[in-house]
Amino acid sequence: MAYVLIFLALLALAAAAALWFADSGERKRVPAPPRPRPEHPKPPESDAKEPAPEPEPEPEPTPKPEPAREPEPEPEPELAPAKVSTKVPTPHRTSGLQLPGSARRERRAWAQAKGFEFSRTDELLGGEWQRGAAATGAQPKDVASGTAFGHDTHVMDIGGVTVMAMRTGEVSDMVVDFRRDGFVADSSADLVEVERVESFTVYATQAGPAQRFLDIRVRTALEQFPATVTAAWCESEWVLAQTAKNSTPEDWDAMLAPLALLADAARVLPPRSWGSVEFGYPTREMTGVDVEGGVEKQEAPGSTLVKRPDEPRQMPTRTTGTVRGALERRALGGDEVEAIADGPVADQPTDLTRVRREQAPPSIFGD
Repeated sequence: MAYVLIFLALLALAAAAALWFADSGERKRVPAPPRPRPEHPKPPESDAKEPAPEPEPEPEPTPKPEPAREPEPEPEPELAPAKVSTKVPTPHRTSGLQLPGSARRERRAWAQAKGFEFSRTDELLGGEWQRGAAATGAQPKDVASGTAFGHDTHVMDIGGVTVMAMRTGEVSDMVVDFRRDGFVADSSADLVEVERVESFTVYATQAGPAQRFLDIRVRTALEQFPATVTAAWCESEWVLAQTAKNSTPEDWDAMLAPLALLADAARVLPPRSWGSVEFGYPTREMTGVDVEGGVEKQEAPGSTLVKRPDEPRQMPTRTTGTVRGALERRALGGDEVEAIADGPVADQPTDLTRVRREQAPPSIFGD
């Protein structure tokens, strides 16, 4: 491009010089105008005889115009050196033709720049999703795994489609599907259309919870998704977004923040239900149906049914004083109380620093 500009500038200079020389030649052909003859004042009229008029001086010869000098050619202006741009242009692939392995090298370089780990395949992730691009059953390839905005994040290729997945931290059986206008895919029979948000059509397995799910975070995420994102969906404990072909690392960077907003909002979806199992305390009564069709109460296995008596028992209390049995008054210290230890005092050991132990079972078990 710079050489083309220099060539055009030289052509303009040559044209200007040619016009200038042509104009100077025209000026050479035009003769100089004659000089005006000077007028002499007339003498005053008198009666005297007029003297003979003096002969008029011959007019001076008109000097010939000097030939015009040819102008010196103007020096060509020095072209300023082209500025070298230090900004790295944003890569944009308009064609699907790439060198073999270039996409893998690009994914690996992006993972290293983000501090992610890169692996050729990941068999554990293959069974996590059954919707979107993962519905083909293809195994993830060229997986970049790491953490973004506090969520486990994976960027991978599934069946030739680039997919980004983030873990929400809460498992839900509900599926919410977002499809951009113009994206064509086979719709599942369990999905119903909910509404339109930005340029996406929202489908879900349940319309009511999906409408409550569409808060300001979801709408902002759908608005900020780059144009290369064609679909996004919530499945199990994941939110995923897939792109069109030839997406670039700049597109993946732009997808991180909106997908994190979806992952935060997806925690309000209904949690996974555990069937019809009803959890309760072990002593809780369970209901059943007998053979004759009547309802009866059954005791939970491994539990004891607690039944209260009709009249509660009277328990001791310190609120009022009570005396039970006869009590004789005696002087303090006047009673002869035998020693608490077994046997006479003489049989007791003199070494009181050692504890006497008998190898016999406790007496409480013989009562």
